[in-house]
Amino acid sequence: MNKNLEERYLNVIEDNVNVGKSNVGIEFIILISGIAALIFGLYIFADTIGNFFIDRMSDETQMKIENAFSYNIQPTVNNQEEEIRVLENIRDEIVPLDKKLQGKSKFPIYEINKKEINAFVTPNGTIFFTKGLLKEIKDEEVLTFILAHELGHYAHRDHLKTISRQIIISAVISIFSAGNNNLDITINSISDLNNLNYSRKQEKEADLYANKIVYKLYGRNTGAVEFFKFLEKKDKMPEYLQYFSTHPSTKQRLKLIEQN
Repeated sequence: MNKNLEERYLNVIEDNVNVGKSNVGIEFIILISGIAALIFGLYIFADTIGNFFIDRMSDETQMKIENAFSYNIQPTVNNQEEEIRVLENIRDEIVPLDKKLQGKSKFPIYEINKKEINAFVTPNGTIFFTKGLLKEIKDEEVLTFILAHELGHYAHRDHLKTISRQIIISAVISIFSAGNNNLDITINSISDLNNLNYSRKQEKEADLYANKIVYKLYGRNTGAVEFFKFLEKKDKMPEYLQYFSTHPSTKQRLKLIEQN
């Protein structure tokens, strides 16, 4: 009797037009696509609003905010080494070329005892070069490109734009997720991928900025080309993983420089 009732119940459900028969996979794709479109819209909104105010921000306000968000990184190598003096001389040639760099940070340069090849600028304009980079690269034009790239991030106020973007998006995401952990995780995962794309865009713009600086100082961009050819030899990341990187692939960056 129970078996007959079960069969009758299933038949009723199957024939009932009010019971959905949609494919769960399709619904999931639609949901993710909708969330992705929403986040894309949020990013455009965040970029537009954040960049509008940051690009119009006074130098005094910029410096106050930058100092508030500055990283506490201590140099681990003597700042009086010859490599640092060379970089300081290059810096003093670059800064007069762009008004966005003038009257703000003094752009102190330090070396940190790290083997990896890297350089970065903090929100308040302090620039760090790793020992590994300075050991491998001695060419002045290459060093000029690297230093100009970091100064380009500062000139474009990239740190402030990234912070502003994250604050706006985090606030909106928290409203839309409304405490739903699963939805919050999904939105944040898609958001992380968009952040990587945004970071790659900033890196391209900093590369182009540095390329122009190198041209102004030397009349050629040999240093930029040589730097990326050097990185190509060191680059071990598979091409398919570049989407998950904060930087464009070295091949893409070299092509961009050669075309400009």
